[in-house]
Amino acid sequence: MATYCVRQFEVPGSDLLPSSVPLVIPDNARYDRMRNEVRLQPGDRNKLALCRTTLELLMSIKKPIAVLAICGPYRTGKSYILSKMLGAPDIFKLGHTFNAQTLGIWLGTSYLDFGDYAVVCLDTEGINAPVANGTEDIRILVLAVLISSFLIYNSMRVPDKTDLEKMSCFSQLATNIKIYENDGENADTNAEYKQHFPDFLWLLRDVTLQPADRNGKSVSPVEYLFNEVLDDINDTARALKGCFHSLDCLTLPPPTVDEDVLQHIELHEDMLSQKFVSRVNDLLKYLREKIHTKRGFGSSEGIDGHTLALLITKYLEAVNDPNTVPCLDSTWEVVTSIRLSAITNQLLQSYESEMDKEVMNYLPMEENMSGNGSEKALMSIHESTLTSKLKALLNAAKYLSPKLDIDSKATWEKEVQEQFTTQIIVEQVDKITGKKCIIGGILHNYLKQNYDRSLEYCIAKFNLLYQQIRQRIDFELSSHEREGIKQHVPPTYTYTDYQDDKRKLENDYFTSAIGPAKEDVWKKKIEETKHDEWLIAKLPKFENRIVDLTSQLSTTEVEILKLSENVRTIERERDAVKNELVSLQQQFTQLSEQKVQQAESYTKERHQIIREALQGRRIITRVRILWGLYKREVEVVEELGDEDALLIGQTWFNHHYPALIMTSGAIRAECGKLNVELPDERNENVDNLLVHIGRQLYHKNVVELDKPHNLQQHDVVIIQCDNQNVEETGL
Repeated sequence: MATYCVRQFEVPGSDLLPSSVPLVIPDNARYDRMRNEVRLQPGDRNKLALCRTTLELLMSIKKPIAVLAICGPYRTGKSYILSKMLGAPDIFKLGHTFNAQTLGIWLGTSYLDFGDYAVVCLDTEGINAPVANGTEDIRILVLAVLISSFLIYNSMRVPDKTDLEKMSCFSQLATNIKIYENDGENADTNAEYKQHFPDFLWLLRDVTLQPADRNGKSVSPVEYLFNEVLDDINDTARALKGCFHSLDCLTLPPPTVDEDVLQHIELHEDMLSQKFVSRVNDLLKYLREKIHTKRGFGSSEGIDGHTLALLITKYLEAVNDPNTVPCLDSTWEVVTSIRLSAITNQLLQSYESEMDKEVMNYLPMEENMSGNGSEKALMSIHESTLTSKLKALLNAAKYLSPKLDIDSKATWEKEVQEQFTTQIIVEQVDKITGKKCIIGGILHNYLKQNYDRSLEYCIAKFNLLYQQIRQRIDFELSSHEREGIKQHVPPTYTYTDYQDDKRKLENDYFTSAIGPAKEDVWKKKIEETKHDEWLIAKLPKFENRIVDLTSQLSTTEVEILKLSENVRTIERERDAVKNELVSLQQQFTQLSEQKVQQAESYTKERHQIIREALQGRRIITRVRILWGLYKREVEVVEELGDEDALLIGQTWFNHHYPALIMTSGAIRAECGKLNVELPDERNENVDNLLVHIGRQLYHKNVVELDKPHNLQQHDVVIIQCDNQNVEETGL
């Protein structure tokens, strides 16, 4: 036999609880906490009201829970039997008058703890009580059936067929409770009701006779019940035999014949019949052995107190609604959704609490476990914490799973775990690397904080380690700047030294750096030191270059002296050339002036020759005027300048008409005899006429002049033709 202990519900911050408290009361009643009494108020009774503080007591039970409820006609000793189940005679108030003592449904504030599960006891308002009606009896009975795992029907003496008429409320259970929301394939059958309804015990009180069949043969109470009471086909019999998971019957003898003892039985237990006491103990033992946990719809696992409280809330809402019939499958679906969400949120909070405790005070830390596994790693802590929470999730939600085969149940459990895990980890596949990366969820926050702390830590660690190298570089550069150029001092901190320090820096850094940012910090900081490395690498080359430049400087200075001397020589030559150029310019100017003078002299001389020729009056009948250089054969100049043409025209008129006044009209009159074409009168001018006449006379060879003998090569040449061949004139 399983061992158990009686425990009290505890409410933090509250005084000691009374032995029992109301769970559900009529809406026309008020609960007096000070007196722990329910008092009826004026007005009709329409609904049942839920006591939230009592519901919270049920929620405090975290293990699977069994619910033992008792119902039956009022004033039949229900409360005493249920009180004895919890180890005392007066856990539930006992009535000492004709009036019903219990209104609604009451919960004992102590429970039986069997280790793996707990048993709570519910005392219900008596059926057919004066303060209630048939509708209220049905509501309380329906609610008791829906929330209990074992139901006791307590009545007086051996029942007969007339007693079934008083139990008409049981016949209405099938019409007031639905198994499935939609009938369809899952029609509500007796087998379905048996699967979901509680075990039923008919407890017969004050029975003194041995039950016997119609032939007078002694039978057990349950045999008598089935054969003599429930054999008729009526609604109550069908409901009792067809709806409950199991049906049993036990009897109890009268506790005593002393009416005074019966009035206060809880105060006189030592005066009770030993047979009654013994049978009560047998009954309690029977109940402890037979009772089982309240199971979820379609599940073989027991539900906890929190889920039971949710079921009570949802069932009560349906019971109070006259247009609604409580439905097991839809109510269970709603409750499991709410409960699973609550369990998930609770475990997520627990996950965060443990991660805060194990992670936040130790940041930064390694993200993944290294080879030696000596230090803490964030992902290892996460995996350990997540594994424990997933295990707790399945354990807490196992009674929420539907009735499935092994494979389907495994699939359901996997889905529940995935829904929980996705709130902790949100992953995405990197399109480039193809690897999964965490982009959201609770874990992402811890990873981000760890990276940020690691970034700060690793930067500070690198700067501290590199500080010594930086000081050596600065010292070397400053020394080189002060003395190196002047004295060619070789560097004391070489590039080889720098490479050795850099290798030591890398070893020291990765030995002391912590967290996921160490690689990123190393790459970034090393990139920042490239300039230092370049300076150190260039120092030896700078020294050699300084020596080379110094040598080149000396050579260059000598070359500069030579070039300076050459420049001075060139400047002297330039001055001489300049002077010579000035002299040539002066000569050119003189020659130009001479040329002008010669031209003027030539013109005067030519005109003088012409005048002398005219004065000599020598007549040449035919003349050609040639222009050009002296040649063996003199060429005839086709074109004649205006000046020479003007001279020919003037000479001709002066020779033939010495007394002619040179006017355009006089000239035109004389030219008519020569058959010479004259220009347009609009442009008429004496000189223009003479130029025009001289050019035509030239081409017609009718000019008469003396033959000159002193003309130069570029002058007008006068040759005597006289109708003979052209002959040379001695040019």
